[in-house]
Amino acid sequence: MAVPTEVLWERDPHTDAKHKLLRRYLDAWFPIMAKQFRDVGITFFDGFAGPGEYTNSQVSSPAIAMAQSLRSDVAGGGTPIRLVFIEQDRRRAQHLENLLEARFPQSIRPRNVVTRVHHGACTDLYERAIDEVGGWTGPVFANLDGWGVDADYEIVQRIAQHSSSEVLVTFEDQFFIRFPDGPQRAGERVFGHSDWRGVGQQLTANKSPHILDLYRQGLREAGFAYVLTFDLVDEGGHSLRLFFGTTHHVAVGKFKDAMWEVDYIAGQRFRDPRDPNQLSLDILEPDLTPLKESILRLLKERGHSMAELRSHALLETIFREPQVADAVNSLREERRVEWRTPAGANAVRMLHLAPESLF
Repeated sequence: MAVPTEVLWERDPHTDAKHKLLRRYLDAWFPIMAKQFRDVGITFFDGFAGPGEYTNSQVSSPAIAMAQSLRSDVAGGGTPIRLVFIEQDRRRAQHLENLLEARFPQSIRPRNVVTRVHHGACTDLYERAIDEVGGWTGPVFANLDGWGVDADYEIVQRIAQHSSSEVLVTFEDQFFIRFPDGPQRAGERVFGHSDWRGVGQQLTANKSPHILDLYRQGLREAGFAYVLTFDLVDEGGHSLRLFFGTTHHVAVGKFKDAMWEVDYIAGQRFRDPRDPNQLSLDILEPDLTPLKESILRLLKERGHSMAELRSHALLETIFREPQVADAVNSLREERRVEWRTPAGANAVRMLHLAPESLF
């Protein structure tokens, strides 16, 4: 999508799906974090906030966050709640401020809920903007939903180094693939180094996986122990690529729950971009073939317990932990795997590849 020049523009199906995903996740994040960090407070940070609405929708990430923050089970406990929005376009920043006041007037906001709208570049303002509301004293959820080449590594790294914080990044790998030798500095800002330019030497089929692996590695090096990579794919095959980084494995499970619970949208699917052979996943009736193949690859090394397989699915695939049982049962029915229990009183049952004669 071309970068719009007007104050408002039309919301596309990808953004619609992303907003549903964000709302589902924040529905859990706000009350859980508000209860856990009652003394130091929590912060929602939107680095590319936009005007707060679209020509065809009143739903936006700032509106979603504001509504969640004002819930009785979030703000009612007295936890300091901060919402910080940055928008580079002055017209959109003013539109957002007016919109938030109209929909969520100060008169209905508890004293412990603080909202700030800033006009300027995210990289220039984020540190001070979060600091001035005391946001660095508690966890930060950063929504970096620019145009895919706007989330500077400096910001991601700063968020990652802050305890219990998380980030959701919109990422445009095709931009870096098309312009590996150009004079632009977007790559250096987004990756934090110039190694990404090596994508120009990769085979065409390897370019996208190479860029994605490099960015995923960068998020981990920044301090996010757990990183999810996934696409939202429309019926034309066009994708919106997202990265979710967190420091806690429980958050991974919650985020996947949100992803799989998103209302079914005609033409929208989830896909793991690291698996070029994977078909997009129907949210209602998912094809577990990619998960089964992932389990089989894992079992080539050694046997694994169900706990290990569930952990693998959670942290290394797009699937949820409960789906592992269905995948394993399917593989057993196909006689491709079998359970074995080693000798010993405390032995744990392990899943192994079945002998070839049983295939």
